[in-house]
Amino acid sequence: MTLNYTPKTIGKQTADLKVGDVVLESWQHPARIVRLQYGSGRIHVYCRYIWQASREPWWKLGDYHPTARLEVAKKGEY
Repeated sequence: MTLNYTPKTIGKQTADLKVGDVVLESWQHPARIVRLQYGSGRIHVYCRYIWQASREPWWKLGDYHPTARLEVAKKGEY
């Protein structure tokens, strides 16, 4: 299996993210969202790198305001 480390991306508001979206944690580090937690006016985003197995632990990408924009892989990239 070939992994795409540099997918084409679009900016997306954090409030519009969903589980399964692939975001760029940093250059050549795409991560799939596995959990979104809402509270106190913030959205907590939890991910796994695309090369991690489902049995490996997920990690917290960060806490974001709902209007913050993240780079998300375009449809069809994964």
